[in-house]
Amino acid sequence: MTPMFVSLLAALLVAAVTLIHADSLAAEKKIAVMWVGESEMPTNVIKGFLPRLKELAPDMRVTVKMALPDFQIAGQLFHDFETQMDGIVFLRSGGAEFLGKAKPKIPCFVGDTNNPRELGVVLNLEKPEGNITGVTNYVPYSKRLAAIQTIFPNVKSVGLLLEKDHPGTPIDQEGTSTECEKLRIEYQEFVAANRDDLAKGAKELASKVQLLIASSTALCEDNTPLLVEISHATKVPLFAYSDAAVKNGALAGLAARSDVLGRMLADSVVDVVVKGKPVAQVPVKTDPDPRIALNEKEMEFFGIRLPPSVLREAQIVKKR
Repeated sequence: MTPMFVSLLAALLVAAVTLIHADSLAAEKKIAVMWVGESEMPTNVIKGFLPRLKELAPDMRVTVKMALPDFQIAGQLFHDFETQMDGIVFLRSGGAEFLGKAKPKIPCFVGDTNNPRELGVVLNLEKPEGNITGVTNYVPYSKRLAAIQTIFPNVKSVGLLLEKDHPGTPIDQEGTSTECEKLRIEYQEFVAANRDDLAKGAKELASKVQLLIASSTALCEDNTPLLVEISHATKVPLFAYSDAAVKNGALAGLAARSDVLGRMLADSVVDVVVKGKPVAQVPVKTDPDPRIALNEKEMEFFGIRLPPSVLREAQIVKKR
């Protein structure tokens, strides 16, 4: 055998052994996925996460506990999982905050959450300390306001709808109001405690501003159809900070793609749980290319026409 052939054969053997070893490791591993409260967003993340995890580690055992009623029950489950699992995925901003306070003993992963650094979960997104990494929905507010100006170039005032006591509310407040001040756009807000309160706030803001913005909080995301009704009745367009809201009727949005983040989250779980990478070597990931999302039906309703260059790059939700 020639030296080149021997080298090639050795390389193939190493690759084969590596694959067999990775498969056997995955077969031994167990993870839990959990979140608190009813919301469409974590389900969208899971739609990207589970197929990608099945592709990378087909024998990994996954336990899913969805829409838990409260953090007391979630906390009991979490502590049980710490002794039973090799990793825990705790979705939503409240889950990220829980992990930040819990100081987990095993690798944990966040997803469907606002910026973990601003939530006090990790200090360094590139080299996360402790036992927590994952993915975040965070998109810079400068990009969000730039998208608003692309779609609504003459907008002079906006009203942001928020959820009381939601961990993401202060982040959306600060980011949106700061960028509006830089751009000399009048900023108003309403913080709602429930669905009825949200409807009241949306109507109040619609009488004062040219554009409504639905924040990335669960109350707004889950009541998008209600906000669309108010948008139609008041003739004030609705922009959203989540892609799910555009699919459910908001005119436009700029948001991280939930399915993409789900796949990225699966990659991180496999890197840590199966391949044994230290958490500090697995950054908290963001969507590298958030896209403007446009609802075709709503664009027609409000008579909005955009240049082909914008439409080519956008995600279009077609009329049904």
